[in-house]
Formats: sequence, C-alpha cells, structure tokens
Amino acid sequence: MESCSHVDLLCLDKTGTLTTNRINFEGALALSDSWTDRPGDLNSVLATFAFSSRSGDRTTGALREALDGEARPVLEEVPFSSEYRWSGLALDDPGMTGVYLLGAPEVLEPHLAEFADIESQAEALTREGLRVLLFAHRPKRVGLRNPSGRPRLPDALNPLCLLSFREELRTDAQETLDHFHRLGVELKIISGDNPQTVAALARQVGLGLKGEPLSGVELDDIGEEQLGELAEETTIFGRISPQQKQTLIDLFQEKGHYVAMIGDGVNDVLSLKESQVGIAMEGGSQAARSVADIVLLGDSFASLPIALREGQRIVKGMEDVVRLLLARTLYVMLLIVATQIVGVAFPVTPKHNSILALLTVGIPIFAIAAWARPGAAPRSVIRSVSRFVWPASITIAMVALGVYLFYLAETGDVSIARTALTTVTIFCGLLLIPFVEPPTQFWVGGDELSGDWRPSALALGMLGVYGSVMAIPALRNFFELTTLSVESYLGLGLVAVAWALLLRILWRRRVFERALEIG
Repeated sequence: MESCSHVDLLCLDKTGTLTTNRINFEGALALSDSWTDRPGDLNSVLATFAFSSRSGDRTTGALREALDGEARPVLEEVPFSSEYRWSGLALDDPGMTGVYLLGAPEVLEPHLAEFADIESQAEALTREGLRVLLFAHRPKRVGLRNPSGRPRLPDALNPLCLLSFREELRTDAQETLDHFHRLGVELKIISGDNPQTVAALARQVGLGLKGEPLSGVELDDIGEEQLGELAEETTIFGRISPQQKQTLIDLFQEKGHYVAMIGDGVNDVLSLKESQVGIAMEGGSQAARSVADIVLLGDSFASLPIALREGQRIVKGMEDVVRLLLARTLYVMLLIVATQIVGVAFPVTPKHNSILALLTVGIPIFAIAAWARPGAAPRSVIRSVSRFVWPASITIAMVALGVYLFYLAETGDVSIARTALTTVTIFCGLLLIPFVEPPTQFWVGGDELSGDWRPSALALGMLGVYGSVMAIPALRNFFELTTLSVESYLGLGLVAVAWALLLRILWRRRVFERALEIG
C-alpha cells in the first residue's frame, strides 16, 4: 500500500486496459489482383491458415470465429511472438502448399518479392484504430528456422492481403483513466501494436496525448540522452520489444518517477521486475503473475485506481497522525528538559499530560485517519514529518516555558503556573490541527492545502471540551487544574495566536529546514 501511494507514472499495454482481450475480424483488403475478384477464395485460405495453426493466439481465434474452414496438415509452424511479431505455417497439401505468414506489415515488407502500396493503405486503417496485419505467401516451401532453431523470415514473399481487426474498448476505460488523472498519476502506453493504432484507441477513450507516437524502430535510432528527454515527452510507444520496455522503465525511473507497470505476458516479465510496482492480469501468463506485486482478479483494470487511491489515503493519513504525535511528544520532552535546566518545579503532572494528550492528539488522530484524503505521498516520510515537527515542537516548548516561568514569577503558585502552561499548550496543540490539514490557503505552511474544514471544526470542538472541563469543578479538580482569570485566558489565547503566526512564517520561509539541513 505504501508503494502504491508513491506511484506517479503508470505504464500499460492497451490490451486488457483500454481494450478487452477480445478482437473482431473486420475484413481483408486484397493486395494481389488474382484475389481481388475472388474474396471467397481469399477467405478460404485465411480460414485454413487459422484452423491449421496450433498456437491459439487472439488473432487466429478471431479469424476462426469469423470464417469457416478446416485444418490441414502442418509441416512446420512458428507461433506468434512479440519479439518477432509474426507467425508462420508451412503446409504441404494439394489445396494449399508453400509457406504462409501473418505479421506486422513493417516486419514482412522488407521480405516481399514485389512492390505493393502497403504502407499508405495500412496507415489509413491504423488511424481508424484498427489493428492491421499483413498476410503473405511463398509458393515454394522453405524452412522457417535457421540452423540454430531460431525463427527466420524467408524472402520472395507475395503479399496477399491486409487484415484488419477491431478491438473491443472497455466500457469503463474512460472513467478509469479520469480516476488516474485525479490521483495525479501520469499514463504511458507501451504496446507491441502499431503506434498509430494505439494512439487512435487512446483518443477514443479520452486519453490526452503528449508528443507524437514513437515506434520501437525509431527508439533504436535515438541516442541515450535524447531518448530520455523524448520518452518523458511522449505518451504512446508502439512496436516495442520486451528489452525496449525494460529500457523505458529504467529511463522513467532515472527521471525521478515512481513507476508501476501492468503486463500479462512472458514478454512483460523484465519490465514487471524492473518497475517499483509490478501489476499482472489474472488471465495473463503464470510467469507474469509470479513476478508481479499485485494481480488484478478478473482482469479488472478499473479496480487499480481504487488500490492506488487507498494507498495514497492510508499513507497521507499516517503522515498526518505521525506529525501530531511526534510534535506533542517532542515539545513535552523539550519542556521537561528545559525546566530541569532552569531549576524550577516539574512543569506537568500525569493528569495534566493526560488531558493535553487526549484533546490535542488522542481524539483528533482517530478523526484525521478516518478523514484522510488521497494525494501524492512524499518520497521521504521522515523528511516531510521533520519539516513539520521540529519548528512546531521547538516553538511550542519555548512559548510554554516562557508562560510557565512568567506565572511562577508573578504568582509563586506552582498549580497556577502548571494550569497556565497546560492551557497554552492545549491552545497551541489545537492550532496545529488546521496546520496539519489546512482548510484555506492561510493555514498552508507545514503541509499542502487540503480544503477540508472537518479537522478544524474538530479542533474547535476540543477547545469547547476544555472549556467545559475548566467550568465544571469536579472535572477541573480531577485534572488538578486551577481557575484562572478571564484576562489570563485571553492573554494565553493571544500568545497562542501570536505563536501560530510566527510558526507560519518560519514554515513558509523554511528557516528550520535550512538551519537543520532537512531535505
């Protein structure tokens, strides 16, 4: 939960996040004249390819749903891989012989035997948000692997058609992205698909895009220093290999981001391990689930913002609670040490300390924890808390010591001095609460603006409780307090207000931070 609270950059693939895991076959655009007038024959070849494939990927599954066909004997098969971005079959059947390949147009195009205006036609389809693949054929059968067993593309391929597939957008995608935006989490889409296709889908769900979409081929031609700047200014990355995903994660972290990564395949394992928060889909591979910190049950992308929000809320609430607790502990400790150095009577009794703790931290911290709101968590809770605690504690201790010594000198009565000290420390402790959760810009100094008036109203209520304790003799005697004059209460109130104004100036000018070298 703490790690989730720090996430300010989320890297994701469009599949399973912007879209569901289903794709639908839209159609085939014939590239060879011999197929233009015979779409039925072309569909038959596509169906045979899909039903003969044993890999069972989403693309062949979509073809099987849309077309009727039957399997043929397969001599050799290369299943689809995100590393190679193509799949292939070698058939030896009277109806279909040779090698058939299905893959990204830019991957297969260099191996075509004849020129075809593939790039412009494919680009027109991708800008509509369609996933586009090239289907090619070589009549003469050749091996699809090199002597070491690695897949290789044969040359002299004939382009048959461009296949287009439409991915189903998640109905809650836009709402989920808006939720991330409200949490202050930036989104980067890193996909193996065409960057223009990914960009078109991102626009359909209302994702604001920065920069032009980048492809993996373009990233290989960019220097490391320039790549870091370009990656920071770009939202969409397409045709990205597993190694490039890992490189991008490293670059984002070097820029100071706390990175979460969503993945579902074996090709995402490297980037999942590299990110600070690895997130896998339940329907993804076992390898991805094994290395992930979080697994989204039911592949529910919409549940992720809730987890990040809860992480932010818990850590922010914990931070506010720790500020109040440490501030009170420190100023009481400093006060006790200071009075012993000066050589005067012990400043507080256990009963004085109990009402001080109850009203300034005991009750308020429960409410502050319950009312905690999400927000960007600090990189270092210790530094953030220190910036608040040291100025508050030291100044409260100085004010309380001054009040205690003044009343001792004026009255010579330790019980009156202790009551005055308890009163002013309660006033100051309650004034700390709106500084912890600033309701308006005026109170901003030790923490950022929250706009929540409830903690301030609670502080006012605790002041009323203290007034009741002082007004009811039985309660006043129980806590060993003495009645003060109206002028004393007003004077102590003015002292607390002056202290609050001084503390606000010290925070805003970062006096203690520079003196103590915090942050």
